[in-house]
Amino acid sequence: MSSGTPRHSVLLRLALSGGRSDRLRIALTAVGSAATTLLLLTAASVVCISTGDGPYRLAVLDQPGLRPGVIIALLLLTAPLAIFMGLCTRVGAPARDRRLAMFRMAGATPAEVTRIAALETGLAALLGSLFGVAAFAVGRLLLDRTTMGTFMVIAADGSKRSDIGIVRLLPTDVDVPFPVIVAVAALVTIGATVASAVALRRVRISAFGMTRSVPTNPPTKTAALLFVVGSGGLVGLGVVSRSSASSLPVLVGLSFALFAMCVVGLLMGSASLSASVGRLVAPRVSRPDLLIAGRRMIDAPYTASRAAASVVLAVLVGGAVLGTRANFLASQDPSDTFYADTFDLLSIVLGAAIVLSAANLVITTSEAIVERRRTLAALVAGGTPRAVLARAAIMESLVPLVPSVALASAAGLLAARSFFGTTVERLASFDVDGGNEFATVDVPVPWTQLVVLGGGAIAISVLATTISLVFLRASTRPSEIRAAA
Repeated sequence: MSSGTPRHSVLLRLALSGGRSDRLRIALTAVGSAATTLLLLTAASVVCISTGDGPYRLAVLDQPGLRPGVIIALLLLTAPLAIFMGLCTRVGAPARDRRLAMFRMAGATPAEVTRIAALETGLAALLGSLFGVAAFAVGRLLLDRTTMGTFMVIAADGSKRSDIGIVRLLPTDVDVPFPVIVAVAALVTIGATVASAVALRRVRISAFGMTRSVPTNPPTKTAALLFVVGSGGLVGLGVVSRSSASSLPVLVGLSFALFAMCVVGLLMGSASLSASVGRLVAPRVSRPDLLIAGRRMIDAPYTASRAAASVVLAVLVGGAVLGTRANFLASQDPSDTFYADTFDLLSIVLGAAIVLSAANLVITTSEAIVERRRTLAALVAGGTPRAVLARAAIMESLVPLVPSVALASAAGLLAARSFFGTTVERLASFDVDGGNEFATVDVPVPWTQLVVLGGGAIAISVLATTISLVFLRASTRPSEIRAAA
């Protein structure tokens, strides 16, 4: 292969010559690409809504001022899917790396090996993108229904009134331009291909094997500093913005920078927290499941934190949304359900994001079980019950996740309350002559919603980790002791 440039047909045949784990990796990548394409096309249909379209039953689609929020929410949902696709590239990694090492032994150059792996991912992403486009087209036909319902009409003077007529639930009457559809499919395919090639930067594949460069000591001080500065800066910036007239572009820029610091610190801190908890637990426990989980958190702190990062990010955004929701509802008439309905829809989107994020734990835990099958099989052969190993796998994901979720929800809530305040002015009495009276009310802390948010995220993550245990029995057979690592 190194004597000349290989033909694309040769690279294609080599990319698809893998085994069962390779086919599973291709299928999961295609599923992630299809879901990402479907979400992006849905966001594009919301962008393409014009004046003559609608009306829609959902106010967030019917009012132009609320559509950017819907678009942002749909784009945020693609973040856990992107992480999912990135994790899918690691499914069956040991077998794939051995196969790529054989290609190197046959004369392939490192660049050609990278092209083979990237071509495999690109083909899977292209197939998934085509399925996503087909699902979008079929969904438009199946969901294109009209019913009698109420919708809100905005007059020229800005006043609002409810009207009754024929409405649609979703913008299925909007035509997305064909070039936009092609661009979305190409974006997903190219993005997955480039990400696969970039992921191999830390993998050195030679004719005699592979070496994967993975950091073992997560940055503790840097992560803590970023989180403290980011979250504390958001709180301080919110207080300053409410007490003085600040420039909106400057305020938005600083808020974004501080929020990014908070997110980076929290995600980096997940691995640091995992290693710290492992060092605290391992020397002091006598239970075998806690001992195994503690040692794993010390030796591989990035394993669980890599997939839990998207869960923590969704909880952080959820805490901010709950704080904002409490502020808006406290300032409005309880009989006006517009804002309550809008935030309920946003909560549904966040719930979907948490579920998608927790799905990444299935990939991570399954990969960890398969990669350690020789060790796990040796433990079972030595008398360790499989139930102990199952509990250890769950604790390895759960123990660092609980404090990370608590910190994320608290940081999001504090940021929202600092910006919008802890008290609001509510209309107490209305006078047609303009003598309206307002009352100052305290914004309650949404403790119940916070518990549901954090507890739900942890419960869904535990369920996702439990699902991955289906690989445990096959990975602990005595024959796996003789399997290649």
